Amino acid sequence: MMLVERDTQLQTLMSYRDEAADGHGRVVFVSGEAGIGKSALVSAFVEASRGSTRTGIAYCDGSATPGPLAPLRELLPSLPSGIWPDEEVHSAAGANSMWLTPLGPSRQDLFNRLLAALQGPAGDTNEGDPRPLLLVVEDIHWADQATLDLLLFLSRRIHTCRALVIATYRSDDLDTSIGLRLLMGEAASATGSRRMSVPPLTPGAVEKLAERAHHSAHGDLYELTQGNAFYVTEVLASGATSVPEQCRDAILARMAVLSPAAVQALEIVALAGARVEVDLLEVLLSGGLAALDEALVHGMLVESDGLISFRHELARIVVEEHVTPGKRTHQHLHAALASRGADPARLAAHADLGGLSEMAVEHATAAAHNASALGAHREAVRQFQRALRHADRVPHLVGDAARADLFWSLGYGLYMTGRTGEAADAVVSAREIWERLGSAVRVGDAWRCLSRLLWFEGHNGEANDAARTALSVLERVDGPTTPQLAYAYGNMTQLVMLTSDGEATRRWGARTLELIEDLVDDPAHTELRSHALTSLGTMEVVEGDAPRGIALLEEGLSMARLADLHEHAARAYVNLTATALSQRRLADARRHITEGLEYCTERDLDSWTHTLLEAEADLLLFEGDLAGTESRARSLLDRPSLPRLHAFAPLLLLSSVAGRRGDEDPAPHVERARSLAEETGEMQRIAPVTQVRCELAWLAGRDDEASALALEQVELVETADCRWNRGAVLRWLAPADRAAMHREVAPPFAAELEGRWRDAADLWREIGCPFDEALALARSGEPDLLVEACGIYERLGAYAGVSRCRDDLRRRGRPVPRSPRSSTLAHPQGLTAREAEVAELLRMGLSDNEIADHLTISKRTAEHHVSSILTKLGVSSRRALVDRPVAQS
Repeated sequence: MMLVERDTQLQTLMSYRDEAADGHGRVVFVSGEAGIGKSALVSAFVEASRGSTRTGIAYCDGSATPGPLAPLRELLPSLPSGIWPDEEVHSAAGANSMWLTPLGPSRQDLFNRLLAALQGPAGDTNEGDPRPLLLVVEDIHWADQATLDLLLFLSRRIHTCRALVIATYRSDDLDTSIGLRLLMGEAASATGSRRMSVPPLTPGAVEKLAERAHHSAHGDLYELTQGNAFYVTEVLASGATSVPEQCRDAILARMAVLSPAAVQALEIVALAGARVEVDLLEVLLSGGLAALDEALVHGMLVESDGLISFRHELARIVVEEHVTPGKRTHQHLHAALASRGADPARLAAHADLGGLSEMAVEHATAAAHNASALGAHREAVRQFQRALRHADRVPHLVGDAARADLFWSLGYGLYMTGRTGEAADAVVSAREIWERLGSAVRVGDAWRCLSRLLWFEGHNGEANDAARTALSVLERVDGPTTPQLAYAYGNMTQLVMLTSDGEATRRWGARTLELIEDLVDDPAHTELRSHALTSLGTMEVVEGDAPRGIALLEEGLSMARLADLHEHAARAYVNLTATALSQRRLADARRHITEGLEYCTERDLDSWTHTLLEAEADLLLFEGDLAGTESRARSLLDRPSLPRLHAFAPLLLLSSVAGRRGDEDPAPHVERARSLAEETGEMQRIAPVTQVRCELAWLAGRDDEASALALEQVELVETADCRWNRGAVLRWLAPADRAAMHREVAPPFAAELEGRWRDAADLWREIGCPFDEALALARSGEPDLLVEACGIYERLGAYAGVSRCRDDLRRRGRPVPRSPRSSTLAHPQGLTAREAEVAELLRMGLSDNEIADHLTISKRTAEHHVSSILTKLGVSSRRALVDRPVAQS
């Protein structure tokens, strides 16, 4: 696993190493809970120090009776020979390896000889070697008393040595090891002693690692591991979402040293749930609460506010699975009976595992609704699935109407987590039951819901058919207006809005609002109004009345947030973002993306989160960050179990990046995106595909093809109500074809179409779109502007654009700037000029933020430069650059 969020600790160790080289040695005690990443941190530091230190590494044995001073013995090959004369080594390293034999030196002699060796070269092995010593002793919580005494001895004297000693230990074992606790207390006041704590990984770091490993459940992974690096590594290495063998072995080994009573306590806590009340455990534990003490002292359990839990959920899962099936069922039954009145989720779990189907249906349904109301939609899905599983076992107790409601609720939860194909199946199951029961209102509502799900899957024709079927069914229902009919009209409003049909959007939207007025006292009123305002506001922005449209969108968002209508709030965030991006209001887009992602990720709104991440990738492309765009697009495309339509944006982004860089064939990506766009028939997808295809043709020098592609879509593009969307395609029309245009386009595109290339470039620069700025300059054909465009493209890494500009200059007989790749080829280590500049800043100790500020680039761009540099130089850590010279171009 790559090392993340350890730069501060690495830098601190580097400073201690430098102090040691100057004769001011240190003993550094590195602590952290089991699996937190202490060894990974130290290994990275050792690797970064290779060549600048004489290094030795030793490990303490975790067996019941460790050998005395075993780590020191293991370090002997790395130490000067004067510590132990050859004959003493032979007698001490005999058959049983018991060091302290009568023939060997006394302990104090060894300590003194080691100290002398650390103060300077002794003997002839390392004579004249100026490098300081770096000694690592891992896992001193397992160390024998002599080793602990040696570390205390060194802590008090090492400040006079040219050596750095690093000792790691588990902080959760500190209370159980008297020797270790005494050592840390005594060493605290020693001149050469230092302490360092390794914290858990943050949710952001875990997500980054999961994305790199293409793991499917980023949020779940952090919840499962709480940032424990060992657990994260093992789960990612196994590619699973359950506990892999190596984690299981480590946890069971810790259990093996506990008494039977403590093991029973662990088993019962594991089966009783993530957090268990102490008074409940008093009932469940045969030996009473005294059995908990040992597990608490050993750090496997923790207590907070009267609740007992495992330190890590993975450990709880391991212990739970370790309990034998018969015993497990008995304990779950016992817990289910003892937990009456507890949280429904816990009751559902015990009823499920204890085989109590009626209780399982009741409690799982309640738990699912609670989870959904709190935004925990993944958990809601699991609970609805549990309820349905048990409902099938007791059909005489769970009627058809109840089963239909469960399928319906399951479908909604699946939809909210982006699993729209499965959601459609659940909704169809509910609809079929309602058809048998003759419930027209529920049948019509199911058709309306199915329409939405089919749209997400890219089946727009079927979605429209389902929407009209819903209206047909619901309009025949006698009696007062139903919320379901208003929902159906709102759905039609949304569908026509997505086709960029402003007139139809207003017509359907007005009818929806009329129906809503009949439902002013209905609980659905707020939801219906929020949905309608979002659709109408989006269309107003798209058609050019941004102030009114934004006001409607923000009103819809505010209503949804106040009423905890998660889906509608998420949709409002997405539409606010999309309209800001389409109009190149990049700062507004960034704000909406940030706020929307925070809202959606907290509530497991996977589908909406995905859409906002797509928008973030679009924003990066507008800003000229090709590396960031590619990274985000690939991670989005690699996400499993997402609607087909969600592949559209990543595919189009990858084709743009490939085309602009000129280092990969963009055709496969753009053709897949084109197929999806044509399947939907929506302008919001067809126009971007056409725009990218035109751009790719121009970059390849096929100007006539670019113009022809734009001309093919003029009639369709002219129906787009957004002048920015129209302009993105119509900008490519040949002058002779521009008479086919009948509607205005946004100012930068208008300037291009009028041949005011410098004006267009200035507008793009003010907006913050450097690629478009260079495109306007390049398409002018003016030599000075071509040279300027070439420089912008080179800075962006858009080498296809550079090549196009160079070719145009060459055709005009003008001087051609040297190849952008010549700077890379001229650099002996393969760095570009910008990368060499960043590398020097890294060697100066600047952070990514400081590099970004210094070079006036985004932090994300700085991060990508750093990643590229480390890869090209073949180093594992940015800190390794400190000791590695970087050549200049």
